[in-house]
Amino acid sequence: MEATFKTWKTSRGIYLNFLENYKLDQLNKIPQGFNNNLIWNIGHVIVAQQGLVYKGAGLQGHVSDEMFGKYGIGTKPNEPVSALEQEELKSLLIGLIEQTESDYDSGKFITFHEKTTKTGFHLSTVEDAIVFNNFHEGLHLGYMMSIRKFV
Repeated sequence: MEATFKTWKTSRGIYLNFLENYKLDQLNKIPQGFNNNLIWNIGHVIVAQQGLVYKGAGLQGHVSDEMFGKYGIGTKPNEPVSALEQEELKSLLIGLIEQTESDYDSGKFITFHEKTTKTGFHLSTVEDAIVFNNFHEGLHLGYMMSIRKFV
């Protein structure tokens, strides 16, 4: 799992670069032909990881239900994200890696509720969920690389 966590840290570093190198109005802009924006994708990967790993293991995650409601599956941006929320996302983006790795190393993930994702991946263990999370975050990073050309 060491390599998987290393990949995740690298990916999240790229996401962090978006938060640090784009202005808030750029992060919030939904370009024509898209249904979301840069910052929504960041919020989405944060809550998706919590859902895949923590909820999949029957555990309480580390983000609010409000955040799940705003960035979860099937949502899209309804209003611009504030500077305060941008800072919260920045903190969660990196902090949740350390939390998840610590929880994994300490054996917190005892059970896992098997599921098949909408894209057809069968997840039967927390390790499957963590590996799939990297794939999912890679997809959203690709969307962001397209969106950035228009902001």
